[in-house]
Amino acid sequence: MSIQRSDSAPRPMVFEHTTLGQRVLFGSGKAAEHLAAELDRLGATRPMIIAGEREAELVRQVAERAPPALTWNDVVQHVPVELAERARDAAREADVDALVTVGGGSTTGLGKAIALTSGLPLLAVPTTYAGSEATSMWGMTEDRTKSTGLDPKVLPEGVIYDAELSRSLPVGLSVASGLNGLAHCVDSLWAPKADPINQAHALEGARALAIALRGIVKDPEDMHAREQALYGCYLSALSFASAGSGIHHKIAHVLGGTFNLPHAETHATVLPYVLAFNAPAVPELAGRLAAALGYEGTVAGGEARAANDALAALRKDLDAPRALSDVGFTEEDVTEAVERSLKAIPESNPVTPTTENLTVLLRAALQGENPSVVTAATGDASDSTESEEQCQREAQLTEQVLASFDESPDQRLAEVLRSVVTHAHAVVRETRLTEDEWNAAIKFLTDAGNITTDTRQEFVLLSDVLGISMQTIAVNNQAYEDATEATVFGPFFTQDAPRIDQGEDIAGGAPGQPCWVEGTVKDTDGNPVAGARIEVWEADDEGLYDVQHTDGRVYGRAWLESDNDGTFRFWGLTPTPYPIPHDGPVGKMLQSTGRSPYRAAHLHFMVSAPGRRTLVTHIFVEGDPQLEAGDSVFGVKDSLIKTFETHDANEPTPDGRRLDESWASTRFDVVLAPEDV
Repeated sequence: MSIQRSDSAPRPMVFEHTTLGQRVLFGSGKAAEHLAAELDRLGATRPMIIAGEREAELVRQVAERAPPALTWNDVVQHVPVELAERARDAAREADVDALVTVGGGSTTGLGKAIALTSGLPLLAVPTTYAGSEATSMWGMTEDRTKSTGLDPKVLPEGVIYDAELSRSLPVGLSVASGLNGLAHCVDSLWAPKADPINQAHALEGARALAIALRGIVKDPEDMHAREQALYGCYLSALSFASAGSGIHHKIAHVLGGTFNLPHAETHATVLPYVLAFNAPAVPELAGRLAAALGYEGTVAGGEARAANDALAALRKDLDAPRALSDVGFTEEDVTEAVERSLKAIPESNPVTPTTENLTVLLRAALQGENPSVVTAATGDASDSTESEEQCQREAQLTEQVLASFDESPDQRLAEVLRSVVTHAHAVVRETRLTEDEWNAAIKFLTDAGNITTDTRQEFVLLSDVLGISMQTIAVNNQAYEDATEATVFGPFFTQDAPRIDQGEDIAGGAPGQPCWVEGTVKDTDGNPVAGARIEVWEADDEGLYDVQHTDGRVYGRAWLESDNDGTFRFWGLTPTPYPIPHDGPVGKMLQSTGRSPYRAAHLHFMVSAPGRRTLVTHIFVEGDPQLEAGDSVFGVKDSLIKTFETHDANEPTPDGRRLDESWASTRFDVVLAPEDV
């Protein structure tokens, strides 16, 4: 397992802190001026400028007052040893007297590799938020292994920060690079030489980066945000340089050096999983990190969760990289990555890494799972009064069950079962579930099975009231441009609804106020979708669907096709609130927890068309009091609340139909996302 509560009580303030000597020059639009001044200070007249091909224009800008003796543009991530050797030879042949790097971490890394053996002074002009420019750490890759070290010769003598040079950095790369900087901050909280000074730098850096990255995403031209990002990344690197490499960087170096994963994206993806791994063991630091990241809730007693939630909220705002599978990591790579990481992670890490819990971490990062899976796998005992031996026994059992799926021929099934086991075991351990309580749960599930019929699905109800249905829908219906939002399917859809023509009635004689429904079906480019299949179904005025009767009647459901211009129209009933079936085990659960079984008034839709993602959704009635009271299955979304206008009986209907009672009308325009998003 095991978790050590490293900061559960105040400790004497005894530490040794090292501050690296370095000139740092900030100023937007001043890179050329500052570079010329720094070269003059060093007495350098034959600089070698190292920059990737994409930075050619930036090189021209910063070098206008300091023409280079040599420009080198062969830059590769993780600095292969053979590349470093070629660059060293070129520097020697050109008789350069200083090194200048213009670019991100890969560029700075190559400059450091040359400085390591040449002793030449190094100046760094960062254009990303990598932060390596402020450290004396070097790294090179050979034979799929990334080696790192510390040497004062590779610490840039000066760093020139100019936010104008990052203006062209795309938002996505800005986010990944900034989260790389944030990873420096987080890792510095528990790295081998962590102390109060570098922790303070790290937390201020985290605060600045969180604000800056949100600002860049909102407006990429926001120069104040980009200046704040450079300030935050410098502090992140300053803290990292003092604290050393912790678990996050050791894992990231393995992933980058061995599997050639992109540096920034890898750091950005792994970060939440490392935080979930360590945070429960360092609650005080976790609480401070949560505050730095802008967490506004109460953290007392829930510091780790607050830190994880704050990072999750930030990553959501930034649309951060989610899964290592997106950058080339595979299930087949996990075992080797775990083995290499175990050899590198410092013994001082707050949580002892094992083959099992690191496997959970990397598998979760591989698929972009919820980081809470990792917390559960570490055997978090932060709120437990159980002995260490007892916690180890419980964690060992979880690890044994997880390992039992290693040889599964269906890796997707194994992945899902591992996650289920991890979370289920965590519930048992965290709540100290009794055997009587578990037997009651089994009886509940048995009762749900016994009451389920062809027309009543109690397990669907259970999924709905626990929000699992909606969460599944959220995961599988990613937001895409202005596509209509999806919501729960519900238990009352049938495959054999009658077909109707445009303008006909789906009510089938059921009681309720007549309602005219019209709209269009379009794609996200605004083109009408002809021939879309539109399934509609609803309850009657008494809150009952036809299938809830035993006489085989059919009402309140039908399907029709959109016209060539994408339009549709039909008569139905004005929706009213109703309770879900609550005479079974699910209803008893709601009653026991003080929850209402009522659903907000709604009309079901399922819209499908070739080449388009099938949409399952509802529309809800504006002004329905149940909207405020709450929907028992969490299906309401603001975009789906529609105006239902009431009309007197003597008011003409859209199709000339004569009515002896009041009626309503509403409009619902459907936008379908492409099938492959």
